[in-house]
Amino acid sequence: MSTIPENTPAARHTSGQPMLQLNRLNYVKVNAKILDRTDEKLKLYLRFAGSQMNTEVTSDDVIEYALNVLFDRDSAFKSWLRQNA
Repeated sequence: MSTIPENTPAARHTSGQPMLQLNRLNYVKVNAKILDRTDEKLKLYLRFAGSQMNTEVTSDDVIEYALNVLFDRDSAFKSWLRQNA
């Protein structure tokens, strides 16, 4: 079972370093489509983050992190989640 990490990227982000944090636990496979221009930026970000973090960074890592940032920052979703949990 995976846990949702606390994401406070603004507090931890330092200049020149990626916001990305790697938490590799259990995963489920999803199938998604993204726009070409988003894919181009994703590929560039993978190169950037991998070189800065000195490890292989995958699109799975970035998507996992980005979704958790979205879930943490969306106050309407958090409110809805409290009411529907």
